Amino acid sequence: MIITARNITKRFGRQAAVSEVSFRIKKGEVVGFVGANGAGKSTTINMLLGFIRPSEGEIELLGETVRPESAQHRHNRVGFAAGDMELPGRITGQQYLKFVAAQSDKNSEALATRQAELVERFGPDLQKRIAALSRGNKQKIALIAAFLTEPDVVILDEPTSGLDPLMQETFLDLVRAEQARGVTVFMSSHYLNEVVDVCDRVVFMRHGRIVEDTMVKDLMARSGKRVRVVSGYGRTRPPRGAEDVDVAKNNSGQVTVSFLWKKDPAALQQWLAGIKQLQDIEVTEYDIEGAFHDLYTDEVSGV
Repeated sequence: MIITARNITKRFGRQAAVSEVSFRIKKGEVVGFVGANGAGKSTTINMLLGFIRPSEGEIELLGETVRPESAQHRHNRVGFAAGDMELPGRITGQQYLKFVAAQSDKNSEALATRQAELVERFGPDLQKRIAALSRGNKQKIALIAAFLTEPDVVILDEPTSGLDPLMQETFLDLVRAEQARGVTVFMSSHYLNEVVDVCDRVVFMRHGRIVEDTMVKDLMARSGKRVRVVSGYGRTRPPRGAEDVDVAKNNSGQVTVSFLWKKDPAALQQWLAGIKQLQDIEVTEYDIEGAFHDLYTDEVSGV
């Protein structure tokens, strides 16, 4: 196993930010780490990297027990980037990447070639001081640094934060390419489309605990459709068998019907065909997005 977490708990005072978390990640897996803000994702990642020590439990990374004092010698084999990552502002992006490369014992020519490939992908401005760069450019440099030394495992905390949609897709392409050569990626994310697009598994956190650890394909298999219809016909109602129904009518008589559909797609198609004065329709997958919505609902309700 590339990463093994055994019953890890982290307390800050009397408050447990992470409680009895266990999971295992194999070589070449891309695993999404999902949960509401405050669920314990960043604390878990900081423990995996050795930035903080668990109050209880044990973590193995690349076959070695993780301890803060042993983090440095894994530098070549572990890449890391976080959203809004603090980079040294007084130097340029080029100088920072040169510094990262200098920590590696890999061939300098190979590192230069690798950097050129990554810079071509992301197109950051490397000549300005980092402090003068936009949030997106800073994130590009952080991601390039994370993958620069061709690490065996890359751990990412909200890696596409600050990136525009085109750069998000560029990042996903990079993850696919890295997985193809056997790299293991563990990434937290608030962008559910990227979890579906590149992850093999998704681990859901809530209140510091894992509430589900499942293969993305299995999550998709039990998915349904989230349907939203706007009609000018005031008596429009959802089909029988619809779940999580919401019907809203405005002063002009326009009706918006929203619901979750997990039954026969043909029956849904028949219902849609019979809607009078149809003005708008939206049908999206209810998979990770639905599960994530449920997590947020539970957080708000205190369940």
